[in-house]
Amino acid sequence: MTLLLALLSLASAQQISRDVDKTSSEWSFDVKWKDAAGEKHRAQFSLPADEVKADLDEPLRLKTKPFHEDVAKSVNAWGKKQKGTKVKAKGTKDGVSISVSGDDARQVLKDAQVQLESARDRELKERGFTTLDGAIVPDHTRHARQYASDVAPIVEALGGPTKDARVFADLALSFVQTIPYEKASLKRDRYRRPLSLVGRNRGDCDSKATLFLALMREAYPDMELGIVYIKGHAYAAVGLEPESGDDTRRSDGIKWVLAEPVGPALHPVGEISRRSKRKSRFGRAEIVAL
Repeated sequence: MTLLLALLSLASAQQISRDVDKTSSEWSFDVKWKDAAGEKHRAQFSLPADEVKADLDEPLRLKTKPFHEDVAKSVNAWGKKQKGTKVKAKGTKDGVSISVSGDDARQVLKDAQVQLESARDRELKERGFTTLDGAIVPDHTRHARQYASDVAPIVEALGGPTKDARVFADLALSFVQTIPYEKASLKRDRYRRPLSLVGRNRGDCDSKATLFLALMREAYPDMELGIVYIKGHAYAAVGLEPESGDDTRRSDGIKWVLAEPVGPALHPVGEISRRSKRKSRFGRAEIVAL
């Protein structure tokens, strides 16, 4: 009996239903779910079909070979302007190699490396990625800002901003948590932008954190918001007034209230999972503000 009750409890932490009506101009959604208190909710909203499809067509991870090839093209274009020196850059799946011959080759090689880093940053930005501690990651904070207006129909369907921002935050968090977890995303660097997540109805931790932050940014444009990075995981930080018992973290003079959008566990705002607490306590946690 205990096992049965546990299974029933786990099942309740999911969407009750999700219906989508797709036309050439828009996708209309009708989503029902339960929050952490077991209360039922419903959100009906429409999103432009072309915007959802464009997000769904976005690669779920950085395509390294074309990325490095484009970086190499930029270096080669610069190299053609260097008189008396031949510069050749080649992009592969694993990186970019540069060879230099001719006058003052050593200095030109150093300059070419600077050009490579500049081209790398530019190409990453164009693809929606950035770097964090030397690693390439999706530009979550940029996407949260960028997609805020795109998710406005969802914010409206959730009832819009409330006087007590925590009320809306809890509802938005439960909406995101009950979107099924994308198990395939256990593969490294797999990430869905907000409209892709809603359209596919699947996402992992950083994808869900970005959607939640986009909803919060649209509802409360002036609120401090951020994403928290720990080893192998990401969750959200919001600038709410802390309440007794909240999981919080101080960074850059702000006492952040933490939120766990990943699901399927329905943690309210101010509560993160035991695993997140343990990793945050004994490992490195970095908060990047929007």
